[in-house]
Amino acid sequence: MSVEWRSPSQLKELVKQDRPMKILIMGMPRSGTMSLVAALKKLGYTPYDFIDRIILGHLPRWTDALRAKFLGQGKPWGKPEFDRLLKGFDCVLDVPCPFFTEEFLSAYPSSLVILNKRDPDAWLASMNSTLFHVFSWPSWPLLARLDPGFAGTWYTHCTLTWEIFCGNDYGEKCKEKYLEHYDYVRRVTPTDRLLEYEVKEGWEPLCKFLGKEVPEEEDFPNVNDKGSFVEGHGKLWAYGVFNAVKNISIGFMSVAVGVAAWWWYRAR
Repeated sequence: MSVEWRSPSQLKELVKQDRPMKILIMGMPRSGTMSLVAALKKLGYTPYDFIDRIILGHLPRWTDALRAKFLGQGKPWGKPEFDRLLKGFDCVLDVPCPFFTEEFLSAYPSSLVILNKRDPDAWLASMNSTLFHVFSWPSWPLLARLDPGFAGTWYTHCTLTWEIFCGNDYGEKCKEKYLEHYDYVRRVTPTDRLLEYEVKEGWEPLCKFLGKEVPEEEDFPNVNDKGSFVEGHGKLWAYGVFNAVKNISIGFMSVAVGVAAWWWYRAR
């Protein structure tokens, strides 16, 4: 099963609504995150996912948030900054949001925390066959320069995210940082607000924690496998290529017009 992305028009209407923040999903990506998101949608929640940040143009702001917290560049984020981006949503997830667990807990003191997890070795293998694999495509640096508005924004954000997390080391250091992150979330989250959860556990523990009825005759979602993930990011890459070609064409036409104008001026 593939992930269903909201359209720009759907998001435009969604962000006009007010929803109190209810759930902080503070586990790392490739830990059953998208299956959990699909399940929460079936339970009536409205998660704020990475693709929503791309479509809404939020990635540069989250890049600023990372720089403020980890590099000391700018004002650290709190509730006013989060509220501006999270209007219309009642769940947050995916990097870099888990890096701000303490700040989220302070901003939304009534929210519940789901710490989605999986075996660390399986997690690292999954990351290296999906996200880190996509990120290693050699065309990204050039594409980021030719399409700064889209590909450049994505590449800058991802580079900084994983530099902060693991120094862009996708081996044992990354696994160590994964374990450290989970210890961090456990340390800062009150135990009565925390559910440690693996999606293979299904509906029962999730619904019990959230006070929801288990959906009748509804299998727990299983989405975003390796193929779907790489295919989805291939579409993002293709969109960046489209923008790059368009930018090059506009640049070429500008030069051509400039040369023609200079020739006409000299020849008149």
